[in-house]
Amino acid sequence: MGKYYNTFKKGTLELLFLKLLSQQDLYGYELASMINHLSENLITINAGNMYPTLYKLEEKGFITSYEKVCGRRMRRVYYKITENGKKELQEMMDDYQRITEANNTILTYHFEQEKREEIS
Repeated sequence: MGKYYNTFKKGTLELLFLKLLSQQDLYGYELASMINHLSENLITINAGNMYPTLYKLEEKGFITSYEKVCGRRMRRVYYKITENGKKELQEMMDDYQRITEANNTILTYHFEQEKREEIS
């Protein structure tokens, strides 16, 4: 990965987690696996970046957690988006869309094109 990979990834983890949790409740490993799979392993999630982000979302009241017994004695912690989390997700998605459009405009801008349009 490039040297800016972690910077870009860090800024989108909350958005990605909330988006997936808006579809269904998930436990940590399941959440990480889905992101890894859907991004074709471009975005890799591990315990070191997943749990601090989940705890932060929980502290903000955007998600809650609950335990569920799976199998004989195995307990999994599932995460569920809250109503506040759904509102935050919509705001984040709107902001992400606007900033992505602005970035794309700047990244595809060519001075020569502008000069040609002024002449015409």
